[in-house]
Amino acid sequence: MSFEEDRNNGEASVTENFRESVTKFTFSTPCQPQLGPAVATVHSSELPTLRRSSRVAAVATSRKPGIKCEVDALSSTSPGKGKRKAPNASLSKNAVKKLKRGYAPPEAYAHLSPLTDYLAYGLDVVFCGINPGYMSAQRGHHFAHPSNHFWKCLHQSGTAKLSTIDFLGFTPRLLPPSEDSSLPHTFNIGLTDLVDRPSAEAAELSSSERVSSVPILLNKLALHRPRFLCLVGISNWEILQKALLQMTQTSASGSKASQAPAKNIGLQPFKLCYSGPVSDTSANISETLLFVVPSTSGLVTQYQLPAKVKFFAQLKSLVDRPPSELDTSEMKCIAVPHNP
Repeated sequence: MSFEEDRNNGEASVTENFRESVTKFTFSTPCQPQLGPAVATVHSSELPTLRRSSRVAAVATSRKPGIKCEVDALSSTSPGKGKRKAPNASLSKNAVKKLKRGYAPPEAYAHLSPLTDYLAYGLDVVFCGINPGYMSAQRGHHFAHPSNHFWKCLHQSGTAKLSTIDFLGFTPRLLPPSEDSSLPHTFNIGLTDLVDRPSAEAAELSSSERVSSVPILLNKLALHRPRFLCLVGISNWEILQKALLQMTQTSASGSKASQAPAKNIGLQPFKLCYSGPVSDTSANISETLLFVVPSTSGLVTQYQLPAKVKFFAQLKSLVDRPPSELDTSEMKCIAVPHNP
């Protein structure tokens, strides 16, 4: 036997062995268990029908003709591929809505102390909040919650362009709430609240305690006589407005004064008028003008920070004008007696 014949016989033997191994080979897929040699000759029409994916199906064909198995290459349950609808989607959406608080009695926050008023005679403006918030009472400083815009509005009140004249803000730098006690003597600004008891939200105050706090506020103003009273929060002004209208109805000026139109925001058509001796003869202030700005709380979304800054800037422009340049003759005068 020649070398060439011996090599051909060897190749034939290898080929035969490979064919035998292929005959014994079975093709298995994830869609069915491994098939034995006896089952390998079954035609695809005799196999159970498999559910095809609505997206992509890959066809895998075995080496022996007659066996075909359709494999769902991308299962609908593959992570990130299928569209899953969150159960009770409407309930999940409603669950994130914040529940409104109702009235909370004073004992609910008895562990919190009221804030200190920072007042002095003849201030340019006294800012009056509704009542101390929970965090403000905890820290002992006005408007202390990080999301509150009050201190930013004070500082940025000089950046809003209301005219061609530039003016500084109420504070030359952004003050932290911890420096609230410095406002009267350093910046001629005062701080107080309509209701002194703290709560997590103003909604936890009753209407009666808000109304009963108005005479206390008016007495503070008569004692210290600021040029402007700025009510922080429209609801704050609504309470004071009702009280002022009642005072005009019982005054000698009669019903004509009670018909004074009122605005929700900005400079109001009322002024508080004082009589009697003053505590500081160096600044004889006889009236206080009323100005309203939106609540500086970060929870108030109707007015964003830029809009709030503009109202503070309007107030600052009025404060910077000499009293002689402000015409208050058309404002309704509300006589406020001082009760020591």
